[in-house]
Amino acid sequence: MSPSSAVTASPAQLSWLLILVLGAIAALTPLAIDMYLPAMPAIAADLNAPSSTVKSTLVAYTAGFAIGQLFHGPISDSYGRKPVMLGGVALFFICAVVSAMAQDIDVLMIARTTQGFAGAAAAVIIQALVRDMFEREEFARTMSFITLVMTIAPLAAPMIGGYLLTWFDWRAIFWVLAGWACFVTLCIMFRIPETLPRENRPPMRIGASLRNYARMLKTPFAVGMIFCSGFSFAGMFSFLTAGSFVYIDYYGVSAQMFGYLFALNIVCLIVMTFINGRLVRKMGSHWMLRLGLSIQLV
Repeated sequence: MSPSSAVTASPAQLSWLLILVLGAIAALTPLAIDMYLPAMPAIAADLNAPSSTVKSTLVAYTAGFAIGQLFHGPISDSYGRKPVMLGGVALFFICAVVSAMAQDIDVLMIARTTQGFAGAAAAVIIQALVRDMFEREEFARTMSFITLVMTIAPLAAPMIGGYLLTWFDWRAIFWVLAGWACFVTLCIMFRIPETLPRENRPPMRIGASLRNYARMLKTPFAVGMIFCSGFSFAGMFSFLTAGSFVYIDYYGVSAQMFGYLFALNIVCLIVMTFINGRLVRKMGSHWMLRLGLSIQLV
């Protein structure tokens, strides 16, 4: 997405309300991924579907999310941040409702794929929106708060999902996601301004965007970083897709307790992020990257 300096907020405009609104938007995808993890065995039983197919609904969401990132950025550059974000969250809401009412695993699969595509709009555009609104120092400060919310959301989401599963059933999780999407829609409509003026919007050029992606794939360093990131996420998603079945079905852990066990992973992530932040200046980013990949390989 092309940078824009046309709309810049002063530091005084960085209020706690704005931080909470931006955090609520950023939390959409972490909640959509992690909240229903404890319910995956229950979904398999209720929809009479193989566990492998239910696991694939998480892969479907991630695939839709990955594809959506390629499109939402260029579209928001040409048509504005706010309309694209509102459209994405509205579609996210519809998919949450369809998921809550699904009577067939194939319907759930399609809904989750589309929901991932829609969720990518908020995830991608929120960074451009914050960059439009703030200068460099305030941008970094605001993104640090948003990152904090994105770290807390997956910490709490499985616990929330576990209790919803115990008190109600797995469909309640998607109704809560639909309610969250409604709340986010209202936040965007009434609290988020359009930050990209019409005169700063380039015409939509799909061919140019595709050529930029192709040029990136011809750069060895970029491809190497993509594979490093892909290896890391492959390990994480192996746990995300199979973890609930292993804990709940194999070890007999309750759905509520799974949320707390899952939280240990997030706590470890926070600790290692802190350690990395302290060591990266001393050891160098490449050395820390090799160390992290080696630990994952082991």
